[in-house]
Order: sequence, then structure tokens, then C-alpha cells
Amino acid sequence: MFLLNSLQPKKLRHYIARSVFVLAILFCLSAAYLFTGCESGDNGVIVGLDPRLIGTWETEFFEKYIITDTHLTYTDFMGEVWGGTIGYAARFNSNTGIIVIRYDGDKKQQWPIYNASWEITGYHDTSGRDFYGIYFRNLTQNSFIPSNTSDQKDFGPSETATLQQAINRFTLDNMPDWMDASFAIPAIKQ
Repeated sequence: MFLLNSLQPKKLRHYIARSVFVLAILFCLSAAYLFTGCESGDNGVIVGLDPRLIGTWETEFFEKYIITDTHLTYTDFMGEVWGGTIGYAARFNSNTGIIVIRYDGDKKQQWPIYNASWEITGYHDTSGRDFYGIYFRNLTQNSFIPSNTSDQKDFGPSETATLQQAINRFTLDNMPDWMDASFAIPAIKQ
């Protein structure tokens, strides 16, 4: 306070103006860091689970997604349940992205093998492939369109052996290879 009292009015105005200028520069640098600090690489992908996804979601076909900051559980209309720990989540833009889980040991999805009459004749072997992706699109505070991944060439498993393989597989450019948008319906927050 002594310093401010000892300054003449002209010097005081100069001191205040310089202080405001320095604070404005620090504010701009902080804001720039906040908006670019979460991005990884040059592709603009924002890594991390979007907090809008956390909650319980249900589709009109009674599919349910329960998403916490660390875990995803899925229940289909027949009561089949699978889920796992979230190993990676990213947004490709403001409302589209991917969640990759590592299956819980007792909650791994089964992939049926069908014959020509659409009868189940067995199940695909996904041993050692524990990482699975769920795309999301049109994310808002109250809804999103989830798309569980599957190999669109043979409608079979899409799991990978490592997290890095899943990250490399489930990109924005690869979405058509791993999901069918025509089957995707909105999930509403409960």
C-alpha cells in the first residue's frame, strides 16, 4: 500500500495499466493452454471421457448403458450383460467419439455364429482379445447414439488383443468398418 501511496497520479495510472496488461497476457496464455493442453497429436482428437457421458442411458429397445468415470456396463433387451474398465476415451469432434473398454473377466460379450437359417451353431473364439470399442455420436447432455462395434465385413467380433490396437482400430476414419449407423438408435439419459 505504501508503494501505491507514494506514486504520483500519472505514475499510478501507468502502474495500473501495466499490471492489467500483464494480467491480460497471463489470462490469454492460460486459456490457450486449457484449450490445447488436452489434445493429443496433430489430429485434434481430445483424449479423456466426456463428462456428459457419465450416467445411465436407455434406448427404446431397452438396451442400457451405465457409464461411470472408470467403467461401462451394457445390458441388452434379453438381459445379456457385458462391460469393463474404460481404458481409453476420446472425442473426434464436439459430439462424436469412442470409448474403449477392457472387459471384466466375467463380463465378456459372446459373438454367435449363425448358419443359413439364422440358428446359433457356436460362438467366435475371442480368447486373448479383451479390448472392445463403443462409438458415440450426436452427444448432448440428455442423449447420444451409441454404436457397439462389430466387423462390418462379417458382422463378427471387433475385439483386439491390446489397448493400442483398439485405439488404432477405432478411429473416426475407420467408423464405417466397425459400425453400422443404420442400427444405431438414441439412448436417453435416465
